[in-house]
Amino acid sequence: MPRRSIDNVDKKLISILQQNGRTSLSDIGKQLGMSHVAVSKRLDKLVGKKLVQVTAAVNAEALGAKVLFVGLEAESMEVADLIEKKYEHCPRLLMLAPVTGRYNLFAVMVAEDTFSLESILGTCSMRTEEGVRRSESWFGNAPVVPKYLQIDLSPKSKKIGESPCGRFCRDCSRYIADKCVGCPSSDVYKGTLWASPLTKQKRRKKKKSKS
Repeated sequence: MPRRSIDNVDKKLISILQQNGRTSLSDIGKQLGMSHVAVSKRLDKLVGKKLVQVTAAVNAEALGAKVLFVGLEAESMEVADLIEKKYEHCPRLLMLAPVTGRYNLFAVMVAEDTFSLESILGTCSMRTEEGVRRSESWFGNAPVVPKYLQIDLSPKSKKIGESPCGRFCRDCSRYIADKCVGCPSSDVYKGTLWASPLTKQKRRKKKKSKS
């Protein structure tokens, strides 16, 4: 994507929304010294040019999420491109970027427990893809900064029973042995971090009316 410049007013507008995405256009206008109509036009233009995306982020620590960092050395840029294409819709993927140095791909992923981390590292893993010469990984608790992460908590797969990377959780030995909760995008996901058709929702108790 070609580099595009934005002016100081746009930068201030973005900063306001980053601090509180629910700030009204009128309040933003007051802070910027312009009408809410002008703010709306600026925001629409930023979104239309794909310079800004207004989304909700979640408190990863409060949800008990674990974060995995993976460095990969792909034998060629063609292999790196194939990995990027295969995993671009992975619900556990927070970031995937080409880098220089010891590795040429770096990924940041999220999981709900140790079993899921083991699966990401060994079973449904970028590390095991053909053409990956070597890899290194680090994992820990949710990051201190940023506190809120953009995690889609209700992802959907385009094909029933199949994860975005083309695997089938229901046929996986780890899933069958209850050593993995499955892909959050699949219809067999049985974890609690993401929305799941197999997870029972707690019903709110109705308050008894006072007679």
